Amino acid sequence: MSKPTPLRQLPVVMISMSRWDGDFSSAAYSLAKSLAKTNPVIYVDYPYTWLDVWRERKLPTVEKRLPALVRGQNGLSNIPGQSPQLYALTPPAMLPINFLGEGVLYAAGLAHNNRILFKAIEKAVKSLGFNDFLFFNSFNPLYGQQLPDRWKHLPFVYQSRDSIRALEPYLRKHGVRLETKAIQQADLAIATSSELVRILSEASGKKVEHLPNAADISVFRRAVEEKFAEPQELQGLHRPLIGYTGNICQRVDYDLLQKLCVAHADKTVVLVGPRNHWEHTQIDLDAIPNLVFLGSRKLEALPPYLQHFDVVLIPFVKSELTASIYPLKINEYLAAGKPVVATNFSVDMARFADRVWLANDHDAFIRAIDQALAHRSEAESRQRLASAEGDSWDARVELLWQLLEKTPKAQTYQ
Repeated sequence: MSKPTPLRQLPVVMISMSRWDGDFSSAAYSLAKSLAKTNPVIYVDYPYTWLDVWRERKLPTVEKRLPALVRGQNGLSNIPGQSPQLYALTPPAMLPINFLGEGVLYAAGLAHNNRILFKAIEKAVKSLGFNDFLFFNSFNPLYGQQLPDRWKHLPFVYQSRDSIRALEPYLRKHGVRLETKAIQQADLAIATSSELVRILSEASGKKVEHLPNAADISVFRRAVEEKFAEPQELQGLHRPLIGYTGNICQRVDYDLLQKLCVAHADKTVVLVGPRNHWEHTQIDLDAIPNLVFLGSRKLEALPPYLQHFDVVLIPFVKSELTASIYPLKINEYLAAGKPVVATNFSVDMARFADRVWLANDHDAFIRAIDQALAHRSEAESRQRLASAEGDSWDARVELLWQLLEKTPKAQTYQ
């Protein structure tokens, strides 16, 4: 009988709700890239339903996936420009079942979709010659909440990144219940914020560990250590430039954003990221003369923009949702050496109080802009980069393995 693969050498199969080629940086995909430096990783794409396929069939992101989604062909591939150990897997399309209430029909549909998912994973694992692997569900409670019996010996990690109770109704409808089940079934349950650890530990009756978000330091440090030409979209804008990178969604405080633009009419506020704000504000953002939207950029393309921003923002609203998040961008901004102004929206922000300007109200936030603009020296930029070094994804991978090694199942893989 062959010896089991040591725990730290296991291939990793990760599922999440983020595509590897999504419109903004994803914590799940960033963690997968770091894991792939030492371990083979199969990153399972967002599981499209047949309804998703029909609605988005003309989008390039769906068109290139159609053979896998419709016919189950060519679902496994290497990801361009990444480690040869990092694979993307697109499973066949799933049944759209979220409209169903909790009950027999939903349970049957859920079991059907999980069978499709697990079968696609098994096919990929077999084609790559893997035996055992680590199953990592990175915040997709609608799939893979419980491993099939034939996988019961495998280590299972569930990670939460947001309070589902505070998210949109689509995910909240079944997600709260299914996430609790996933946490209870997992060998290791982790969450990215202190508040989320507390909420989920109480809800599940199981200890949830803290694994904060991080940054790809090697990407963002380039804003400090290299010299980039000013991106064409920034040329001609009235300076100073106040920048934001990331999803423009329900987390943003749009009243604050409007007040900021009015109070700093001599500056330009530049937002880089997908616009998903339409349902979350009545303010006509396009009518604000010194507010500029640049659209989405890949994570690797952000350093030139960050280098030419004078100060950067995390203008999040204080809410049940933001109280439970640890934003990716705090570490990314610091690694890029930028002065950061942020609302004090969660308890985890306190650990950055000596490095960023934290504001408890709108007036304080607006005043902090000029304060931050006075601290843009090269020495200060390098100090911020140095302070971010310990918050890398590689450091989080090491913490993940340390937490896994404390689980009972780890003894199987000694």
